[in-house]
Amino acid sequence: MELADRLTSDGLPKMGRFGEEVVGRVERAVDRTIQMALAMPRNVAGAEIGRQAVRSSCSVGANLEEAQACTSRKDFTHKLSLSLREARETLYWIRRIERNGLLTASRLGNLMTDWDELVAILTSIQVRLRRRTKGDVETET
Repeated sequence: MELADRLTSDGLPKMGRFGEEVVGRVERAVDRTIQMALAMPRNVAGAEIGRQAVRSSCSVGANLEEAQACTSRKDFTHKLSLSLREARETLYWIRRIERNGLLTASRLGNLMTDWDELVAILTSIQVRLRRRTKGDVETET
């Protein structure tokens, strides 16, 4: 079963395994992103890009934590959208690190893969939520 299939009929997460899996994966990716930033060169580019990567990655986890406390599908969808945007931003910063030779591609490979997968998971959930929300609006009219 896909993670996106682990939603209630209201489109909110089934908090058991779903929440644990996604939040756990995000937390591990955030921790690895922090460790990556600590390994960055101590220069202007390394400091600024590392700081941005840490900020955006931490924001993914923070918004997912907030999403777990949401009481409406609309609020949950909004928090999930914020998490998705921040996950995409994290990938952007990791690509900058790789393309500018701040860390080697081999050092970033697994981390980039982790964030790519998280973006795919969050995108899948968001698409499904929006499809359900759109269906609800159509049935109400």
